[in-house]
Amino acid sequence: MATSVGSRLSFDGALCTVRYIGEVQGTKGQWLGVEWDDVTRGKHTGEHRGVKYFECKSKHPTAGSFVRPTRQPDQALSFLQAANEKYVSELQHMRSGQTDVASPTKPIEISGKIVEEVGFEKIRKQLAELQELRIVLLDGLRVHGVLAGEGSTEAYENELEIIGRTCPKIVELDLSRNLIRRWKDVADICKQLKFLRILRLNGNRFDIIDDSVTFGGISELTLDGTLMDWDEAATVSSRFPSLKALSLSLNGFTRIPCSISNNITELKLEYNAFESISSIRQLTSLPKLKKLSLRGNHISRIKPENPSTTTSEDDVVFSSTLTSMDISFNKIDSWSFVNSLPRVFPSLTNLRISDNPLYDQPPALSRITNLPEYPMTVDEAYMLTLAHLSQVEILNYSKITHQDRTNGELYYLSLIRKELAASPKSAEPRILELHPRYNELCDTYGEVEIKRAAESGGSTIHPRSLAARLVTFIFCMPEQKQKPTPQTSKPNEYSEYRTNIPKSFDVYRIKAIVARHFSLTPLRFKLIWETDEWDPIDESRAEDDEWDSSDEDEDTGGQLDGSVLKHEDGKKLVRREEELVDSTREVGFWFTEDIRQVRVRIEVF
Repeated sequence: MATSVGSRLSFDGALCTVRYIGEVQGTKGQWLGVEWDDVTRGKHTGEHRGVKYFECKSKHPTAGSFVRPTRQPDQALSFLQAANEKYVSELQHMRSGQTDVASPTKPIEISGKIVEEVGFEKIRKQLAELQELRIVLLDGLRVHGVLAGEGSTEAYENELEIIGRTCPKIVELDLSRNLIRRWKDVADICKQLKFLRILRLNGNRFDIIDDSVTFGGISELTLDGTLMDWDEAATVSSRFPSLKALSLSLNGFTRIPCSISNNITELKLEYNAFESISSIRQLTSLPKLKKLSLRGNHISRIKPENPSTTTSEDDVVFSSTLTSMDISFNKIDSWSFVNSLPRVFPSLTNLRISDNPLYDQPPALSRITNLPEYPMTVDEAYMLTLAHLSQVEILNYSKITHQDRTNGELYYLSLIRKELAASPKSAEPRILELHPRYNELCDTYGEVEIKRAAESGGSTIHPRSLAARLVTFIFCMPEQKQKPTPQTSKPNEYSEYRTNIPKSFDVYRIKAIVARHFSLTPLRFKLIWETDEWDPIDESRAEDDEWDSSDEDEDTGGQLDGSVLKHEDGKKLVRREEELVDSTREVGFWFTEDIRQVRVRIEVF
């Protein structure tokens, strides 16, 4: 088979495309300049000693190599040879004469050749099974096309007829990562497969599609990693009149200069190089688009970094048919991007936005507190995101419940209140501009009370000051629940966590701190404050309590646990407990001014 520029070859299982044929300065003889599909296998980008001999479609610095034309490539296969190798491997033995049976019967036809069948009942059964196959996967099998190389028109047409008879029921066909370069070969194979609906051609390197080539019946097409440019992809999509779902991932796209087939309802553009939503603005014209995946790009903005005076962010508004989008694993790092989503995608109800830099940040501005700031937890990210997006119903694959939304929106309100309280009155318009849902949430949950620090004078300490009023919280998390033994005198062992928290924090914020430290699910536990007041124990229920009289002989003077039990005037007393209920109210509401330390028990439910 003659090798030309654009030929697809395989060497020791590694696929490549010929980009150059000729001499290389400083060497003798002819060379093939090839671009490897595995870009890490080469040594350069098509140049030698400063001279550029060919261009690689890949931008990787080691995609290219030079190989001698005399180097023997791997044997290419025809479509049927690959199918037989994959699903009827014994046919190879029959072709090579490796048989051990003896009674001839009627002839059998394989890939256009008549071969004497000598008792191959098993082979006949496997051929019958091949005829029943609905899903055929021929990825990575060095398929060249209809034929294994160049051939006559008669041989080509004869092979197509056999394909139609051999596997007539195929619904899904995968020809990814092969040696195919001509769209005509793919189209002719598909025409023989009357029931074919799903076609995968990932990782191939195609020539420009011919005007006469069309694909009828295909509703789902994947062209991931083909390195075709967008104009070529758009042209290809127009040749599939029944196409509904298209995947163009891993092609290095940075912008979309034109639209694609108006019939598309699902589009994947994962792991390309888009940096803004404006770079895909041409897709806003698609009238039937329902699902869009932009996973794994470099998107961090709605507008381009240097927008022209003739374009506006407001121009980017997608069709009302688009309800589902995946924008995870991008570079989104601000809530302003999230706030813009309802305007850009007005009908969005299903969103995946996880694994963005935004969620590596703390949930509130560091100026609000002098405590160390930690990245928000998964639950905090979930609550804050749904609070920003009122129309979303499914977030990161999770159905948003009414309780989820209530908790998230209240938590979001509490953070806004903290930001307002930590800032002067004059900064309020600027702050509320960053929180477009603030007024809507106040209408739903009531006006938020803002207690600002005095602008000047007064006894109130500004929340940003190092002298801000703090309370030492001692959080107690039970490690085990068991009756006391001679080795352990307490019914419960506790893991304690001490931290200083401003009284201006609300319960939602405190629960976020507790959840992060103890790896708990936010809002799935109670905080029980053990007050300084004591209540008598109901003696009639004393037998139900988990202690015995021997505990009273400890060195604590009859006190089992300083926060649980003491004796006074012959009576047993326990600390009065009060739950710190979920609220946007400051936690200082529960404490008197002189309290500097509180003990809080965690109850998981």
